[in-house]
Amino acid sequence: MTRDNVPAPAQPPVPAPVPQQPVPQQPAVGAGLTAAIAQGAAQGAARSITARLVDKFLTNPPDWLRDLWHALRPWE
Repeated sequence: MTRDNVPAPAQPPVPAPVPQQPVPQQPAVGAGLTAAIAQGAAQGAARSITARLVDKFLTNPPDWLRDLWHALRPWE
């Protein structure tokens, strides 16, 4: 046989690479605690501001709010 008639040697197929799963990063304990403290502080501040506004508007509502309330009340 001549060189041109020799079949190419069979090579095993190259296996596909196995996808690597990323290693989950655990947050630092201090970071989670700091975030929880900040969230609690923000919620407390929002509650405080909301409570002050509700008290102010219930004890002395502005005229436009009073007019709107009377205009929207269907039972009178």
